[in-house]
Amino acid sequence: MKDQQNLIIRRAIEEDAEGLRDHVKQVLAENADKMGTSPTEFSVTVEEEKEWIRSHEERGVVLVAVMDDQIIGMLNFRLSSMKKFSHQGLFGMSVQEAYTNQGIGRRLLESLFDWARQDGRVEKISLEVFADNERAIHLYKNMGFEEEGRKRKHVKFGPDHYVDELMMGKFI
Repeated sequence: MKDQQNLIIRRAIEEDAEGLRDHVKQVLAENADKMGTSPTEFSVTVEEEKEWIRSHEERGVVLVAVMDDQIIGMLNFRLSSMKKFSHQGLFGMSVQEAYTNQGIGRRLLESLFDWARQDGRVEKISLEVFADNERAIHLYKNMGFEEEGRKRKHVKFGPDHYVDELMMGKFI
């Protein structure tokens, strides 16, 4: 277990763009079977990553977990832009394999909940997760998320190799 004394959870800034891009590349390489994007599909420039960070400023947040000046985890949340759905949003989260099972995902989620309560617009936080990602599902259930639906054979890895995707939600 890594020493978490140096762990900082904070809102991402544009200067994090390159570190965020590198983090995503590493997570995709480590966990291609748990992510919707394959490593070969991710070809984001630093400028595009900066724009992605900026795009969350009005209706969302990008949080980073930083240890020893390196981004080791991230969470992004965005409220829906449609009026009837604007009380809720969807998040995605990743933590590098060397730092899993150490409470970093929990701390990212706690920071999201704090942000959502302070923001005042958020009533519901939703997520989608591959049904075979037991570690993530365990965390989400422990943090109060409930399964709301299942998309059967939603993810295709190859001939006759499918995985369901779970939809989960939590009211704030």
